[in-house]
Parts: sequence; C-alpha cells; structure tokens
Amino acid sequence: MSQSQSPATLSDLLQVQTTETELSFVGDSFAYGDHRMVYGGHFLGQALSAAFQTVSETKCAHSLHAYFLAAGDPDAEIHYRVTRLRDGGRSQVRDIAAWQGDRRVFQMQASFKEPEQTNDHHQRQMPEVPTPEQTVARNAADERGFNFPMTQAGLALVELISDTFFPDTFTPGREPKLACWMRVPHAQNLTVQQQQCLIAFLGDGTLMFNSILPYGVPFQSHRMTSLDHAMWFHQHTDADEWLLFDQCSLAVDDSRGLNQGEIFDRAGRLIASCTQESMLRPM
Repeated sequence: MSQSQSPATLSDLLQVQTTETELSFVGDSFAYGDHRMVYGGHFLGQALSAAFQTVSETKCAHSLHAYFLAAGDPDAEIHYRVTRLRDGGRSQVRDIAAWQGDRRVFQMQASFKEPEQTNDHHQRQMPEVPTPEQTVARNAADERGFNFPMTQAGLALVELISDTFFPDTFTPGREPKLACWMRVPHAQNLTVQQQQCLIAFLGDGTLMFNSILPYGVPFQSHRMTSLDHAMWFHQHTDADEWLLFDQCSLAVDDSRGLNQGEIFDRAGRLIASCTQESMLRPM
C-alpha cells in the first residue's frame, strides 16, 4: 500500500494475504503520524489475523503475549511466519513472527479455544464515567485534542474522558490513570475473529501514556514506546460500538512503566484485559 493512500477500513488494513510458502503471510504497512513508525497495535492485529488463518473457524483467541523487537518501517510490507505449537481438540496455540527484510520486528504467541457455556461468571464492575456522547460534546469544545497514533486517517476514534496532556496543562505528580471511549468506524458485519483483530489493535493505543502522567509530556519530555504486550479476551463484542478503556500505571522504575487496562462495552461487560510494559526514558 502506498503511504499516501489510506485503507478503506481498519479491517481491510489488518487483513494479511497468503503466500506461496505454507504458514507465511504478508500484510501492508502504514505510517502512523509524524513519527514514521508502525503503531504496535498494527502488529498485534495483523499477527492475530495471520494466526486465525491457521486455526479452526470456530475457535477464538483467549490470550496473546507479544514483544515489540524493533521499530517497524512504514514503507516496507510485513511478512508473518506462523508456527504451530499445539493442535489439541479444544485449544490451539500459535507462534507468530513478523519480519521486514532480514529484521525480525515483532514476536507473538496466541492461544485459541472453542467457546464454552458455563454458569460461573464474575468480573470487575465497570466504573461510572460520562457517556460517549457527553465526552464527545465536551471534547469538541477543545481544539487541541491529542492525536493518538491509532487514530491516523480515521482508522479508530478515541475520546479522552480524562484530562488531556500538553505542556501548559502538565502538573507534576498527576495520578497515572487514564480513561477513554474508543471505537472503530465501519466495523459492522464482521466475524468474531475479525472483531478480535480490531480489539487487539485498540488495546495498545493509549496504555503507555499512563506511566508518563506524573513526570512529563509524551514525546516532549520523554521518549516512549511499547516494549511488550499481553491481552486476554473474556467476551465478544463489536468494535464499531463505543468501548470504555479504563487504565492505570502500576509502577515506574528503571526507565520502564508497567500499565494495565480493562475494556468494557456500554452494557458494562468486561470484554478484554491488557497489561503492557513501556519505555519511559527522559530526553
């Protein structure tokens, strides 16, 4: 894909194509903003898409664990190599490596299982926050909204519930917590597997920004990038609907921040949980 062109939808961008080599796939890259880097959620979504082509259509992802090994080149296509680690009756496990030329830039393992019916259920209650409509109306009055990389070309929408972060609003010691509403336009009529690729894409978008809040301003006072990422899927939903991403940073030390978050739908169901370590290095 030419970097001057935008994909029709995020679902289109995350699809990968088969190649002549078994268990090998290729996907388009994309430039996410001025930093000329491939956004981490791009790798998560495409790697999951590649893995889905090697498992049963009835199986869904229940967890993934990934490392971001090198900055992605937005001008080079991405090749994914899938390895079968387990093929059991109820579960399948895959290892997915992403390459650009002779550079391995990303590595992920993901596990898949058949849905099961059970009467056992509990979850953390969704916090009370303003509705998406209230949040959109409030943010519309502030023309300085922060442009998260994943919102490039309208691929995804993010509306911060928390205060934004700019040099003139920075307050040392701010609590390292964020909450936002997010959704993917044009994501109707997709399979559960395709929706999970979109949820994986969304899960990386704002997590690393939690750890910087007490100390500075993103990309101005500190260099930041995602180092690794883990995600657990609990229930299914459509990414076209507004989802609440409630997040916080658990610890910062050694130029690293540990961040976690939960994704809820509007009905309060817990859809997914994420944990991520990010680099937080003063400039």
